Amino acid sequence: MLASGRVEIGPREADWVLEAAESRASTDREVERIALELAERRAEGEPLQYVLGTAAFRHLELSVGPGVLVPRPETEVLVERALDRLPPGGAIVDVGTGSGAIALAIGQERPDARVWATDDSAEALRYAQDNRAGLDLDVEILRGSLFEPLPGSMRGRFDVVVSNPPYVSESETHLVGRDVLDHEPDHAVFAGRDGLSIVTQLVGQAVSWLRPGGWLVCEIGQGQSETVVELFEVAGFVHSGVHRDLAGWDRIVEGRKPQP
Repeated sequence: MLASGRVEIGPREADWVLEAAESRASTDREVERIALELAERRAEGEPLQYVLGTAAFRHLELSVGPGVLVPRPETEVLVERALDRLPPGGAIVDVGTGSGAIALAIGQERPDARVWATDDSAEALRYAQDNRAGLDLDVEILRGSLFEPLPGSMRGRFDVVVSNPPYVSESETHLVGRDVLDHEPDHAVFAGRDGLSIVTQLVGQAVSWLRPGGWLVCEIGQGQSETVVELFEVAGFVHSGVHRDLAGWDRIVEGRKPQP
């Protein structure tokens, strides 16, 4: 970041910007104009993925832009944990899907599974639906808060509930980069005074949507693992465990709904 608050664009980012411009233009003059526009957006601090219009996630290239959270590499570990818990032909729901990254990655890697996704943001779901269409994946995407849009017939029938909910405390804005604060949607980042308002609702509601023996797999923020494990246990989950991301931070809590 430059002292003026502008972002310094490195050689690799410059190459990506040029490639994006070339894909959108038909003449050298248009390439130059678009490349300058994209470079200026990046220099002003807009996330690179917004500027390019795409984000890489596992084996996918997803469409992203203003109004949707940029998928993070640490969330790829969440997908791995969910896949480990998903039985052959199982049913899984991604709660708060955003761009569709988690649900679509699972749908691509496990075509035998029945994959559902929910989100309450119409803006985010437009990206999820476009990504689903572009990838030609059979994923059911529904608009609504948490489990609300799911059909009642699925209650108690999911093998896995997976979620990367907002989990940053409103008092921790100083820990969040300016590109996130200025550009990515607040509702996908922040969750109340302690960062746990959405996680608490998710854990409390997930039990009734899982089959006996089903798993809830949830991404969390730094310093939240002990509290979230307690939430799992209070809700009735057993075998609650914490898993670290590639950077060594506690990143995922998972728990199993007990068998009768």
